[in-house]
Amino acid sequence: MGEVRNFTEEHATGTARLYLRAVRGQDRPPGKGLVEYFGQLHLSNPWASPDMPTLVYLEKGKLVGVIGVVPRTLDLRGRPVTIATMSIYMVDPDYRNGPAAIQLLRGMLKGPQEMSWTDGASGSVHALWSALGGFRGSSYAFNWIRVLRPFGMARSGLDRIGRFGRAVKPVSGLLTVPADLLLSKLPLGPLREPVSPYRSKPVSSEELLECIRQLNWRETLKPHYTPETFPWLMREAAENQMGSLRTLTVSNENDERCGWLIYYAVPGGASFVLQIGVRENSDFKNVLLALFQDAWRQGSAAVKGASIPQFLTVLTEQFCFFRHPYDRVVVHSKNPEIVNAIRSGDAAITRLDGTSWMRFASERWN
Repeated sequence: MGEVRNFTEEHATGTARLYLRAVRGQDRPPGKGLVEYFGQLHLSNPWASPDMPTLVYLEKGKLVGVIGVVPRTLDLRGRPVTIATMSIYMVDPDYRNGPAAIQLLRGMLKGPQEMSWTDGASGSVHALWSALGGFRGSSYAFNWIRVLRPFGMARSGLDRIGRFGRAVKPVSGLLTVPADLLLSKLPLGPLREPVSPYRSKPVSSEELLECIRQLNWRETLKPHYTPETFPWLMREAAENQMGSLRTLTVSNENDERCGWLIYYAVPGGASFVLQIGVRENSDFKNVLLALFQDAWRQGSAAVKGASIPQFLTVLTEQFCFFRHPYDRVVVHSKNPEIVNAIRSGDAAITRLDGTSWMRFASERWN
């Protein structure tokens, strides 16, 4: 019979090895960088607490399962609440028919947090959460994408069609770049270069935090950032190889701050939004256009992000397409206020508060 234990430094190498085997399908020793990242993320983050640890499952002394926990803080009607964000959840393929998965999840959900969640759950993980009283945050689970450069977007997908696509990609830009430039001059809304009446400005993490705290959120459940935790989060996000992290404030024609943007800019590819914030709901359209305009200037072919329930109509009006990904947003809480806020779309839970800034999937970990 196996046992669940708290993750410590001595488990970092075994956890990294399990990640390569269970997630990447690679039977090889882990590199130093991956081992250090597991320890740093789960033991040295500014919210780390012995009461809400990452858990490992040992079978006769062998590490065969891990559920990662990064504690975070949200604000519920002016009261800080501690939440557990599940960072990674994996079991050795040879032990997936055993009790490891359910024991790890049950152990995490028994913690003192008022809410547990992840925005990267597979269908099988969703089934386990549901069996233990969790539910799906359906209005937060699907994604949108706004194509900025159609030919550039097609070019970015050449890697997926095999050797021929990879071979022609370097020279394909000779055709796609001028073709997209020509399209942007046509009098067609979805194809024109995005222009916003608002102005965006790159800022430091300190100035960004000042803007977020000044404008705040209007939702019942919202992020709670502090001068001690936010710089760490921004440094970690900047290390992610998904793209170049852009942190911007957005001001109107009177130079009044109306919003902020945090996203990964990917020249020639799809930029990825971690967070959009606005002063008033009426500002969202122009802040969104400021995002598209900045991404266009960075050379992005498209912009994609997570759904924001109260702004689905505006996103549709700005030529965004929606799709439901394989990964799901799943939540567990016994607090009815939290449950109601998420079910009704009255929660500002963003990709910056989930797992998208973590570096697991974006690096090769050689």
